Amino acid sequence: MQAKIEKMKKDSQYASESLKYWNRETSYKRGRNRIGTGLSRSQSDVYSRAMATLGTARKYEESYAKQRFGVQRHSDETGVSYTSRRNLGKYQEILAKQAQIESSINNTFGQNWDTLQQGIIRQHQQHQAGNREALGVRPEYGMPVMMPPKDKAGQRWANIQLALQIAGAGMSAASLGK
Repeated sequence: MQAKIEKMKKDSQYASESLKYWNRETSYKRGRNRIGTGLSRSQSDVYSRAMATLGTARKYEESYAKQRFGVQRHSDETGVSYTSRRNLGKYQEILAKQAQIESSINNTFGQNWDTLQQGIIRQHQQHQAGNREALGVRPEYGMPVMMPPKDKAGQRWANIQLALQIAGAGMSAASLGK
């Protein structure tokens, strides 16, 4: 009887742990979808910031290009203008600013881009690992509960004895009834 009680306890504990695991599993699947959405949003945010930087840089490039074309270096009539030497410094400043803008664009889509993408990937992997860790391991039933051995030979002899007693009682009742 004690072994049956132990088995019922073990069965109910296993069923309880299985249900808890199933609930964690549904949370894991929702978390996996949430993490995927976060990855997509992070990548989109980085791309949007890069495009905004590119747009700002192009706007400055346009204004510097207008300034550059406004600085006259050559005269159509004489070949070299008098103000060419004076405007050379302005022209070089404009070219330096344009070079700085190009450098900013190259950094945004070069090293900075790779750094941000690597950070996003690492964060995604970290969230995936945490989600998997929260899931845990599947419940195991473990070792079976050992039931006490049945004495089949002894039970058979007990049944034969009982049958003989009944037959003997029946025979004695029949002999008394004569």
